[in-house]
Amino acid sequence: MLKEIPRIIYDIEGSPIRVVKFSKVFFKYRNEEGYVLHIEKAERVTAVSEFELKEVDGKFYIDREIFMETTVM
Repeated sequence: MLKEIPRIIYDIEGSPIRVVKFSKVFFKYRNEEGYVLHIEKAERVTAVSEFELKEVDGKFYIDREIFMETTVM
């Protein structure tokens, strides 16, 4: 479990993403408590688990595409 909740995490391109809220939950599949981070980028909001983050030099990175670009036809 995270000792301190980061206020900024980074996507796979290294762009910063703001953490707007967090929730402590029990992850049944891991049988342990952890945090879900609610993140915002360009007025889009989603959530990621702390278990999806990798720490590198004190910064937290998520190694998957979070906000996929979509086109409406």
